[in-house]
Amino acid sequence: MSFSAESRLSPHAVWRILEESSSLETTTFADAGALAASHERGVSGRVIGVAMNLDLARISPGQSASTRHPFFDEVLFGMDARARAGDFHLLLLTTRSSAASGHDVPYLEFCRERHLDGIVFISFPPEEPGLIEVVESELPCVAIDTHLFGPHSTFVISDNVGGGSAAVQHLASLGRKRIAFIGGTGQERASVDRRLGYKIALADSGLELRSDYIVHAHWEHTEARAQTQRLLEFPEPPDAIFCASDVMAIGALCAIEEAGLRVPEDVALVGFDDSDLARMVTPSLTSVRQDVIGMGTTAIEVMLQILEKPEASLPAPVLSVQLEIRESSAGRGSEPERQGAREKRAQEDSEQEDRGEKARPMSTAIYRHLSEVESLAAEAQERLDAAQTSDLKSASERRVVALSMLRTPDQAFRRAFLDDICCAIRANAFRHDIDLLTLSCVTPGESRGTSLLELCRRHGAEGIIVVSLPYDDPETTALADSELPCVAIDIDLLGSRAGFVMSDNVSGAVQAVHHLAERGCRRIAFLSGYGVERVCIDRRFGYQSELARLGLEQRQEYVRLAKWDHGIAYEETRQLLELPAPPDGIFAASDVMAIGAMKAILDKGLRIPEDVAVVGFDDIDYAQLLTPSLTTIRQNRAVLAGAAVEALLKMLERPKEAPPVAVLPVELVVRGSSAPH
Repeated sequence: MSFSAESRLSPHAVWRILEESSSLETTTFADAGALAASHERGVSGRVIGVAMNLDLARISPGQSASTRHPFFDEVLFGMDARARAGDFHLLLLTTRSSAASGHDVPYLEFCRERHLDGIVFISFPPEEPGLIEVVESELPCVAIDTHLFGPHSTFVISDNVGGGSAAVQHLASLGRKRIAFIGGTGQERASVDRRLGYKIALADSGLELRSDYIVHAHWEHTEARAQTQRLLEFPEPPDAIFCASDVMAIGALCAIEEAGLRVPEDVALVGFDDSDLARMVTPSLTSVRQDVIGMGTTAIEVMLQILEKPEASLPAPVLSVQLEIRESSAGRGSEPERQGAREKRAQEDSEQEDRGEKARPMSTAIYRHLSEVESLAAEAQERLDAAQTSDLKSASERRVVALSMLRTPDQAFRRAFLDDICCAIRANAFRHDIDLLTLSCVTPGESRGTSLLELCRRHGAEGIIVVSLPYDDPETTALADSELPCVAIDIDLLGSRAGFVMSDNVSGAVQAVHHLAERGCRRIAFLSGYGVERVCIDRRFGYQSELARLGLEQRQEYVRLAKWDHGIAYEETRQLLELPAPPDGIFAASDVMAIGAMKAILDKGLRIPEDVAVVGFDDIDYAQLLTPSLTTIRQNRAVLAGAAVEALLKMLERPKEAPPVAVLPVELVVRGSSAPH
């Protein structure tokens, strides 16, 4: 994200985002574990295929931008959590759909060739030829966001009709009479059902259904802005707009404000998805929340039910949605009431500013960010089109690579380092036509029925990428001693067929401490992870060696284990600030821990960076979103993941050469948390 200074969030606000994320992930893992406990052990060890109707340009913007997809990666997060809880595995089929590739994709052949127990299709049109072939077969199949009917096929969807109806009923209850609808392309199931809910609610509320109030923006913010501009030029313009996505709602919001109108006083606005954008934008966006992560978890659960009881009737879950009411649809009321509401919001903004909690980005800042992503995606599409081959590879011609990543709940923050690495590896798999076998990974010390090495052999993986596994774990040492090509990320794994890729963690820590000392800090503390990981050892070594080189005192009480957690980092920083000689600089081994430290500093009544300067490590999105923005060591996750995939491909193509070893440079990015304004 790239927001201007006046559009950033306070550490308190980002803290709340992390708390919500932590709560969501904890709930997801707990729910997945409860579901797993209800099943027979016979389903463990299974492999389920996953196919996504994905626009590759959206996850291929280049090395400097995010490889995350706001919908598909959330669904996959839920699927992955359920897989880990049940000790079974997912095979991501990266072949492009027939509409994208121009070829009929033989998904059934792929599934049989890979010995898959079933397949989940995400957001495919029902007329997809490969999908139809699977539905007519004996292979269990579950679709997400597509109505699918067959002897062994079913679907999982959100209650899009109910969500559309709730949005419009809410607007009607506020006294809005001319309610417009902005949909996707008009043909997708989600858009059709949300439009149906819109029509039902208009009829129930006794409001006129006008065909000219129904427009489509192809799920794009730019087209939604243009369509809203056209709607506002009507002799009787709408006084409320329901958009089928939050992204389109941002475009509508910009158009309304550009017309000199106010939201919600002149035009109320409701979106759909309840994305991060809805909570971040000013005014905050009323939106229909759908449980996207839950869709992934539920799809896997339904698949397991089919596998366990193939003769039982097929479930077709419809997940409930919830209307989240925010500022964009506040009650209109009388003019004195509206003025009072404006004065109250102004007072709240002032109080937030006094606490250092100002402000949310304006709609124009969010719109610019979306446009930047759109531009990068267009460039990526040109590259993909130029590189696309005319022939479709058969299952036997496609490579299968395994991925094993240790992601315990305390390290599972979406949009943090490990999650970004996972998304970047998936994106690289799509680019290289590699089917990705994601192996569920238990916590170190727990027993596993089948080793990673055996799973790779069983399912035809030609190599494996491992991330964040402990160096001395039996699984890791077995891989290093085997003949299976293996590339480790952030572990200096060596073997006859094992190589590694990592960031220069020592150099990064040296740069961080040198920068803090250069700006005058003399009492520099270090917030570590668990302390035993390779990255923690290296970052602590860099911290200590630079302190020694500079002649600064190394104090044992200044080194704290915060276990990669923002909450623990907050408590450890509070204790640091109570010392007789508290630190005037803090280097955190991750940005997530740095955010916890920043909140503790502000809660103590101190200033950042005047009283205590802070430097993080990773340069995740939240680092740029903060105010003051976070100085950090940037390690490029897209480059790191790309280097790991390229290293493994090199090992497969040139088996006689020595395994690749790469230590990638990092970069100090100086921002407000260590540089006075």
